[in-house]
Amino acid sequence: MSLKRKVALLVVLCLVVGLSFAWAGKKDAQLARFSEMTTKNVGPEPRVASAAFFRKNQMIICAGRLETFNCPGDLWSLDLKTKEWSKIKPANGDLKKIVAAVGIYDKKRDRLVVMAYKISGEIETSSYSFAENKWSEVAPAGDALKEMASSTPIYDPKADSMVFMGGSAWVNPDNTRYRTVYYGNAYALSLKDFKWKKLETKGEGPFPRNQHTQIYDPKTHSLVVFGGIGMDKTGKEVLFNDVWALDLAKFDWKKIEVKGIEVEVRFAHCSVYDPTKHRMIVFGGLTMADKQISDVQALDLETYTWSRIKTKLPVTLQLADAAATWDSTANRALFFGGIQPGRMLMNSVWELVQE
Repeated sequence: MSLKRKVALLVVLCLVVGLSFAWAGKKDAQLARFSEMTTKNVGPEPRVASAAFFRKNQMIICAGRLETFNCPGDLWSLDLKTKEWSKIKPANGDLKKIVAAVGIYDKKRDRLVVMAYKISGEIETSSYSFAENKWSEVAPAGDALKEMASSTPIYDPKADSMVFMGGSAWVNPDNTRYRTVYYGNAYALSLKDFKWKKLETKGEGPFPRNQHTQIYDPKTHSLVVFGGIGMDKTGKEVLFNDVWALDLAKFDWKKIEVKGIEVEVRFAHCSVYDPTKHRMIVFGGLTMADKQISDVQALDLETYTWSRIKTKLPVTLQLADAAATWDSTANRALFFGGIQPGRMLMNSVWELVQE
């Protein structure tokens, strides 16, 4: 073989190897990092059913249930720059006897708006002002709210309201035995005057359920619902993996015909909206026979296609009833607390970062 031909072959080989490494690097760049965050100072006690909010480079944690079944209505702040925990001490004290909490951060007014489920079974709607450092109970107005939303509500910026669907109650109407009743109604709370309104929706909507997840899709101005536990047409308790969208302008329900991989039925999972890729990220939860799940899935909201988020290391963390929020400054999903197999409650913070 001539020297020129050898040089030419060597050049081609170098190009092929270079392109291979470039492609490998491109593929690696698509992998996500799922890891525990190392935090400082004493943080919240291990708990389930707390609420997480993102505010000004902080993750705010509200309430939850401890292993001792104590239910502190406390507030905590994690500085996402310094990774330091600090307890927020409202001037008028913490919420009292709170089993679970869900809500939103009202950025416009710099406050939390929280629906708290009390030990007595009542629902208490409260707001916490960061400027005033105190809680205020929201007096019931409009349609009476009797259904607990066991999922994170969304903020509708166009209506300036907090919206959710579903919920359940533990009832004993005939004084014989308690049973779970599931609901499928949708409610909105105006953040201007704190009036509740039961939404008059159109079309066939989701089966009644709770412990599902909801996100707000700004491109379609809709509430997107996934999964949960509830009742089917026969009255049988079942788990779901369906996806529904409620148009928040017309209040029309639409069942989404999803594509891609099949996602397991589940409840007590986490979901966050990823604005960088216009997708819903789903993590963990419980499936049949209360088996805990560790997978991380994404629903593309342009094509409604499910895919598994590939991580650099296998995700082995199994969490249910954890709290989640999206950190818009670092473009990452954050997960806090929850329960692992063996009924071990957690207080660690995990982050999912697309690198």
